[in-house]
Amino acid sequence: MKKAFIGSLVGLAIVIAFDSFARVIISIYMGLDLPMISYSEYDGIWPFLITFIGGFSAFFGAMFSLTYGRTHRWVNVLSYLTLMILLRYGQIYLLTGKESLFYPITTLVLSLGGILIAWQLTSKNKPTSSDSTFQQDEPEEDPLYHEPES
Repeated sequence: MKKAFIGSLVGLAIVIAFDSFARVIISIYMGLDLPMISYSEYDGIWPFLITFIGGFSAFFGAMFSLTYGRTHRWVNVLSYLTLMILLRYGQIYLLTGKESLFYPITTLVLSLGGILIAWQLTSKNKPTSSDSTFQQDEPEEDPLYHEPES
């Protein structure tokens, strides 16, 4: 159970690090001060890119978290989901009244979608019909139709 909590904390740290790194690179490229939460200070396509990176980083954090704490999957995903919602809601709360909430809410939705995709990718796969065609079936015994009844 400790592994599940540690995995979700490290997954959240991956999200924060990846988001921060992307914002630092874009801020250096544009010559701006470092806005760690704001989206409106960036011009052009950069707010869309930061929003997409936010969802992508949530996917990577969820993949790490779900693969690290495999033994307690439900505890892991619920703790990571709670931490992610708190992080994204904190961004929304800090930006309320200062700028449009389109980008932070879209980042929240993309983050939840990334977690769902990571959950689907790390879940145990059930064999499909195409997988069963590659498996060799055991030879069936011939029924004894012509054997006399006793």
